[in-house]
Amino acid sequence: MAQLATTSISSVQRCLRLLKEHQLLTVIASGRSAAMAPQWQEKKNLAPVYGLTVPTPPSAALDADESFYDENGYLFVTDCPSPLRDEKISYYRAIREGLFDQFCKQRYALYAYSHQGALEKKRQGLQDSYPTLKAKQQALTHLVRVLQHHCFDLRSLSATAITGVVQPFFEAGWTVRDVLYALERRADNSAYNTRGAEGMRSVKKWLTLRMNAWVREESILESRTAVENHEYQKRRSSLGDLLAQKPSKKVTGPSIEVKRRIKVALLGEAQARHQYPELF
Repeated sequence: MAQLATTSISSVQRCLRLLKEHQLLTVIASGRSAAMAPQWQEKKNLAPVYGLTVPTPPSAALDADESFYDENGYLFVTDCPSPLRDEKISYYRAIREGLFDQFCKQRYALYAYSHQGALEKKRQGLQDSYPTLKAKQQALTHLVRVLQHHCFDLRSLSATAITGVVQPFFEAGWTVRDVLYALERRADNSAYNTRGAEGMRSVKKWLTLRMNAWVREESILESRTAVENHEYQKRRSSLGDLLAQKPSKKVTGPSIEVKRRIKVALLGEAQARHQYPELF
């Protein structure tokens, strides 16, 4: 490379080092001198192979101060204030300065940071009973946080506002997965034309409209999970009936003639007659 560039070796080494430091050059295959070659390979110098890289420009939509990372190093929360670096916003300041959206997002971020790994499962729902009313309220709050974890639009609402809308559905046996399904699809399994609350003036009104679409005559419809379970049980019962009606094939062994020939071939006719008289 120094001969091609008509410069010194130290200059080439300095340029390569600077390119690597700025992440503009990557090493595809390292070089090797003939003296370091293994005994079973040809003794010759091998030149290194480099590749030019293009750095990713910083995104203007996502600020590093508005996110934090989980224990695996992956981006855990987007568009939410960091509970570790940002100043905590009080409720009264949020009301006074019009920062209620940021206040709700920060409350979610604080809960998500202290409950890492507990917000991933969507098939979470209420138990049949709880020892105290406070325990049930805490379970409802956790389900609401799981909803916010999987639906970014709900992070701008308080947990109390979301609970007032979805609590009857959770009490009817719905899971977080069913609520997320209802936010994107109607009861007849048809998808909405719009995705999320984008373009809606009120996120709470959007949530109320989508959930009310699953209410008929003041009664909540069956959740998607319940419908899938019914369909599975129906298919299983129909398959069981089909197997019961299908005649089973009778497995028969070799005939007496075949058995006699085998024993004669193995033992001889005299020995076979002595040991297996029932075959003759």
